Amino acid sequence: MTKPLISIIITNYNYGKYVGEAIDSIMAQTYPNIELIVINDGSTDNSDSVIRKKVNQYKEKTIRYVTRSNKGVVYTRNQGLKLAKGEYISYLDADDYFNPDYISKSYAIARKFKADVVYPNWHFVGEWLGRPDTNFPEFSTEGLQLQLLHVTPASLIRKKAIGSRRFEVEHVAEDWDFFIGMSLDGKKFKLASNNTINYRIRKGTRGSKNDPKEDTKHFVEILEKYREQYGTEKVINPQRLAKLRHPNAVQKLFAGKLPGVVIDSVRQNGVKVTTKKVLKKVASKSHLINKTIKKTRNSRYQNAIKACSVETTPSAKLAVVIHLYYPDLWDDIRDRLTRINENFDLFVSVRAEDSSIDLGKISKYHKKTNIFVLPNRGRDVLPFLVCAREIQKYDHYKYILKLHSKKSKHRTDGNEWLNSLLDELIPIKVSNVTDVLRKRNTGAVGAKSHVVSLSRYMGGNRRAVAVVMSYFTDDDKILYVLNHQDKYPFFAGTMFWCRVDLLKPILNSKLSPGDFHSEAGQVDSTTAHALERVFGRILHEYTNKTMYTVNRYGRVAELPDKSYKALYRYVE
Repeated sequence: MTKPLISIIITNYNYGKYVGEAIDSIMAQTYPNIELIVINDGSTDNSDSVIRKKVNQYKEKTIRYVTRSNKGVVYTRNQGLKLAKGEYISYLDADDYFNPDYISKSYAIARKFKADVVYPNWHFVGEWLGRPDTNFPEFSTEGLQLQLLHVTPASLIRKKAIGSRRFEVEHVAEDWDFFIGMSLDGKKFKLASNNTINYRIRKGTRGSKNDPKEDTKHFVEILEKYREQYGTEKVINPQRLAKLRHPNAVQKLFAGKLPGVVIDSVRQNGVKVTTKKVLKKVASKSHLINKTIKKTRNSRYQNAIKACSVETTPSAKLAVVIHLYYPDLWDDIRDRLTRINENFDLFVSVRAEDSSIDLGKISKYHKKTNIFVLPNRGRDVLPFLVCAREIQKYDHYKYILKLHSKKSKHRTDGNEWLNSLLDELIPIKVSNVTDVLRKRNTGAVGAKSHVVSLSRYMGGNRRAVAVVMSYFTDDDKILYVLNHQDKYPFFAGTMFWCRVDLLKPILNSKLSPGDFHSEAGQVDSTTAHALERVFGRILHEYTNKTMYTVNRYGRVAELPDKSYKALYRYVE
């Protein structure tokens, strides 16, 4: 059966040095049915002669060459869309290039998942090397709007799905604008996690002199436009994005003084214009920036904490730690805690507005309740560290059950997911779990249905994981864990049972509130997300203990020391 025609549009302006390589990469595609459209946007260098030479070299191929006066990349992309005859299209900037199987891989995913847009990861090439490949998360409209992932025009796009939508010329980030519109139109996006575009970073490229604050202003305007068109329920509050791009006053200060520098990571900035800024300008000052930011965050966090007078029960070996961000979920958690049949104390973190909460008595085994009023930073993970560092002071606590109220706004199965986790972590025969925790070789116990492949679900956390691991090991081992991820699965939701003494590598580390992000609706790439993924690895690597799982019936089983690549039902 003949495969559908795919139109690839190369946009070129003064890329004579690179456009030949871009054309060669299209002609080398293993996908058999391609038309190439090359649009020379009024280049003043040798681009025209290079392109004509390539057209002559591949005269047996389908190449359409258009040359005209300069009208800009947005006009050029729209012209390419008009000229394209393929069922699918893909844009390629003339300074980038595709691997030979790029289109074949993207088309296979589009067909398998019936996707309208298949977006790749990025492999960086060019003058500034050393940046790791991206590891974007699976698509969500919110993630796109928050620039936690980036959908490049080099994605494979079904032409009919575009409809009457076009790239707009009024602002920067026309690609981000374009794909937000498509997502709000209900088009299906799918990540090609094992497919990459070769993305060239050079000095002097488009957007290298942009002011990050001005860019953010344009991003806010784009989101406001879509809020008017589609409503506030479908489009995030623009201030969430602004806060992500400039999380605090210190970063705003540096952004203002160094307008040609990218302060945030590729994940946070998202668009190509910001990824090509000259990061070398602040390399020598980055440690001072980070030190100042961290010091400011630590000070603010400590000042916001309301002191808690801890009460403990000497006969209690179990401490139950709960981050109760959503008090309306307390009854669900409380019902499961009634299954615990040995003495325990509660350590509960809440927001300031819930400081007067009364959790009542759970059962005869529930002895003391300690309420920690903490700022909304670091999701459930930083509050856990605060509570666990307090628990560590008391020798009678031998093990911890970590829970938190969870509502994932980017998911549609949040309640089912939480209930499944609670039922497995606190089964009817909960004594089976505590019996295992008494064994000296036990590390942690997690919910059987919620053991997640680190390699498959690393998402956009690779860089954050590397930063977190730097607190525990050297660079070689960081590279090892990032390249041998399958051996270390993680427990979804950062909910588990664990021996207190085994948490020492984490609790005694130099991780502080300043290392964590304020809540801004992030779905990936924060310190909290990174720690979720490496808790198990740290326990396994540094304590050499056995990990276990438990199901809803209380059956505890050893977690085999093997690679994990299975799908997680609550994601796929």
